[in-house]
Amino acid sequence: MNANPEFLGSLVLAGATLLGGLLLIMRLREHFTESPDPKLTYATQAQLHQLRKELTAHQRDIKTDHGDIHRLIRQNAEHIAALIAQSKIYNQRITEFDAKFDNLHSRQR
Repeated sequence: MNANPEFLGSLVLAGATLLGGLLLIMRLREHFTESPDPKLTYATQAQLHQLRKELTAHQRDIKTDHGDIHRLIRQNAEHIAALIAQSKIYNQRITEFDAKFDNLHSRQR
């Protein structure tokens, strides 16, 4: 078995070139791959549709809550207006009773 040095040198050079090319391709592939993994960052169509359903349900809940809040605010405003009217009536009555009391008090003197 006589090895031809030119053949062996060519074979080693070709192997080193192929390994260098493979290393270069692997580095390029690593450089251009997405980071983090797309399977972990992107949603599937089913997940997207589920998310949309949940969002529309939450929007409906928010609108319902918003309507309830406006109803409560309106009711509170009505109650406050009624209390203000009652307060005015009571103040007027107190003023009338005070005047009557002053008249009675001045008569007794």
